Amino acid sequence: MDRNLDKMLSRLVEEIERVEVTRRDFGGVLTDIKQQIDLGKFPAIAAEIPERRLTKSITPVNLSGLSIAGIDGGLVRRRFRSMDLIMTRGVAVIFEFGPKEGPTVRFFPEPFPEPMVKPVMLTLSGPELEQISSLERIATEIRVALAVLDEFHTDIVLLDGSLLYHPRDRPQLSSPAYDKFQEVMALYRQLYNKAKAGGVALVGIVKDSRSMRVANILGEILPHVLRDPEIFEKMQGIDYRWLLKNSRDCDILDTFLEEGERSFAFKYSSEILSSNSVKNELKKWVTSIWVTYLKTASEDLPLRVEMLLYGDLGLEPEKLDRALAAILPLSWQHPEYGMPTPILEADTRARISMNETRMVVDRLMALSGLTYTKLEQRRSRNPFGG
Repeated sequence: MDRNLDKMLSRLVEEIERVEVTRRDFGGVLTDIKQQIDLGKFPAIAAEIPERRLTKSITPVNLSGLSIAGIDGGLVRRRFRSMDLIMTRGVAVIFEFGPKEGPTVRFFPEPFPEPMVKPVMLTLSGPELEQISSLERIATEIRVALAVLDEFHTDIVLLDGSLLYHPRDRPQLSSPAYDKFQEVMALYRQLYNKAKAGGVALVGIVKDSRSMRVANILGEILPHVLRDPEIFEKMQGIDYRWLLKNSRDCDILDTFLEEGERSFAFKYSSEILSSNSVKNELKKWVTSIWVTYLKTASEDLPLRVEMLLYGDLGLEPEKLDRALAAILPLSWQHPEYGMPTPILEADTRARISMNETRMVVDRLMALSGLTYTKLEQRRSRNPFGG
């Protein structure tokens, strides 16, 4: 067994080395040539990418006078014999920067709010339960965001995650979870409208994005770029097609984005509308969401940044760059972790701990008179483990 395991691990080490060497060599070439690449020369992508440059440097701004909110939500699900419990908590942390050092920090609804507890009595399949749980968390976050827009003056609202639900969160029309989905769609519309009416920059910060849109775009344009003999010679011996096919955007961009640089921006809709996963009433908003990647820390992967640009001009680079210029200094706490401070603080406060979960279950038992044996599923109370 040890011999077989060593063989498997040796093959894995070889594959890792191949990836790292190819990434390093590819990144070296792209760093050399990125200023020479003109995206405007490729009509096939020009409709969704109005910018001509592959990368752009962002100059950090002085935060004095700005109010920036970070919003996150926590989720825990517990399964019992006759129902499921979904616990959610949404928290906003508002940083108000004055002329003096250090911001004033405010919280909504409070620094450590109690989790919301909702029973699910419906008979749901595993995927449906996952969907309704995720939708409950999204709804909690959006309600907090709406309250912040109502009660605080904010220049930028940062959501931890995307500005739109993940396609896997959309249930079938016949699913019991569809009513919750409809509710979340209505909340999204309220959020977009309220941000637009208040002139607030609405931004989604996505860490560990699995998107491959930029990698695919590079795969489309590089064969044309390599027609230049000098560039072709630099790329010779590098299997860039294999690398792009097997890499996420964050991994590819990390090879040539410098700290303080962003990638070109592209339409969010180019990733999802073709899959017909967005409801018609949201499509006009989704086409106003633009995506870029920002390198906020030297030793961390770039962040995927989504921003709602609700003007009639399509991409407005100055508005996007103004928001990114504020996000940069908020993300300099550590060279190996480049998340903005308001998001980090909201994440810490929104997370629902095991102790809190146990307290909720204990309180449920005390009020109902049930024991763990009666309440919990058999596999949860297996005295032999497993």
